[in-house]
Amino acid sequence: MLPLLAVVVLLAGGAGLGTTAAAKAVHLLCFATSWGVTVWAILVGGVIMFLYYTFSPCSFNVLPPNLPRHAMGRLRGKVFPACFALNAACTAASAEAFAWLHRPPWPPAERRQLAVLLVAAGYDLANLLIFTPRTLEAMRERHKVERSLGIGGDGSFVGWRQNARAARSSSTLAAENARFWVAHSFSAVALVISAAGLFSHFCCLSGKIVI
Repeated sequence: MLPLLAVVVLLAGGAGLGTTAAAKAVHLLCFATSWGVTVWAILVGGVIMFLYYTFSPCSFNVLPPNLPRHAMGRLRGKVFPACFALNAACTAASAEAFAWLHRPPWPPAERRQLAVLLVAAGYDLANLLIFTPRTLEAMRERHKVERSLGIGGDGSFVGWRQNARAARSSSTLAAENARFWVAHSFSAVALVISAAGLFSHFCCLSGKIVI
């Protein structure tokens, strides 16, 4: 809905006060959505999925992790593609609104910010269409090998140790591990670049706020 709203606003006509205010609202709302999804759904959410603990309702004792590695992988496989799709659309809409608000010729500062937003949207799109599908495919193949070896049903830390031990004697698992980490590394680098671009624009906007 947000990208569609951006297109409607920017095609609405000239730079009247109402249209300008709406474009500013679209820019801020779409950017805030992308930044929030990156921080909370992907970064913080990814850590929570990995470090999932159950708290006893009768005490504050922390029990062992109860989210198996394979379940965590399937959950991430549903959440992350949706996040990257939303991020790519919202960041592109934010860049479109920013370009509309700052008509060419753009000063160097505006050109840099527009480039930052476009790069962030591009890397999110690359993550959605290229890196994440390859990572998920490698993850599923690794899960198949782990299930055949009777591992993968425990929590993250225990599962990692089981995987490392099994990979010493299973060349198939070792090969799938290497394939997964190569794909995952590309996805992680793309995420970091996108997050850095959004953070740069966040700092730029923060510097313009007068409190």
